[in-house]
Amino acid sequence: MKPETIAHAARQLAEARVTRLPLAELDAHAAPQSAADVHAIQDATVSLLGEQVAGWKVTTSPAGEFVRGAILGSRVFASPASIDGALVPMRAVELEIAFRFERALPPRALDYTYDEVADAVNAFVAFEIVDSRFTSYADAPWLHRAADCVSNGGFVAGDARADWRTFDLATLEARLSVGDAVRVERTGGHASGDPLLPAIALVNAFRRDAGVPAGRFVTTGTYTGLQRIDSGASVTGSFTGFGTVSLTFL
Repeated sequence: MKPETIAHAARQLAEARVTRLPLAELDAHAAPQSAADVHAIQDATVSLLGEQVAGWKVTTSPAGEFVRGAILGSRVFASPASIDGALVPMRAVELEIAFRFERALPPRALDYTYDEVADAVNAFVAFEIVDSRFTSYADAPWLHRAADCVSNGGFVAGDARADWRTFDLATLEARLSVGDAVRVERTGGHASGDPLLPAIALVNAFRRDAGVPAGRFVTTGTYTGLQRIDSGASVTGSFTGFGTVSLTFL
């Protein structure tokens, strides 16, 4: 994409965030065509908003490309969190395992190994809050949603485990409850099996240029699927023996 079309798409997304007026989709001439376009639009949007990137979510495009979504510093909350539902109208949550980088992983020529990444991170329980700057989350083109920070609306950080490597993260018992009612209960369920694998993909995408600084985090995908929550409701997510996270939508 040309710089002017990247800037145009970024202005559309930044304005939608500030005004809370959703878009049908990005204008045709500024529509992303690849993961590189998606990342360029995200970076320009973050800059226009005057935000800092606190962390990322990771996914794969329909074409099989690695895609990361920026999580804005102003949208990160500590559990137990209370969040105005008007800030994230979809009020959709996913229970996840996230990893915080306790030390930097700088640029280098060779890929980082599993053990190198594992030794640099601490794991914690989290809710990703999914939201959209488009009128229809389901109907917006996938790459448009990806340019919109992969539809991230917020993030709630829960309990951390310094001893996380003593757990089999692929077989954690996940539970999500709304109020006193259990909505989802299952063993495992992460799309990658091992949630550290998406974190490694992020590190090795960034090791080609900026690297990953200490203090940033990556959240790695849902164990419970996307769950819509009513306004005024409280939702709790837990992994048995590992930790919990909780959130109330005001």
